[in-house]
Amino acid sequence: MKKIIQSLKNKWNVKSDLELLWIFFIFAVTGSSIVYVRKPITNYLFNKSTYGELEWYEVIITIIIVYFVYQIFLFVIGSILGKHKFVKWFVLKMNKRIFFKTKNE
Repeated sequence: MKKIIQSLKNKWNVKSDLELLWIFFIFAVTGSSIVYVRKPITNYLFNKSTYGELEWYEVIITIIIVYFVYQIFLFVIGSILGKHKFVKWFVLKMNKRIFFKTKNE
């Protein structure tokens, strides 16, 4: 476990365990918020509230929308909680990995 924590601290350029804990807290709040917001989104778009009721294409549309809403929430919550620089870097890195694959990566 210590190796995992140390590798995350190195990878994310985090100095202390408390700072890493704060970043985990930001991810937890953001994830919980998205779980709360997803249901009204699917209810508004498709008039259905659970994934079991959705067709396969509706699930894909929901995942894409929730992905972008998650990034907005992460950026806003992270900025409010004092980690604007880290969250900006993380969101840009996440988008780069998904949308801008190159042969060298």
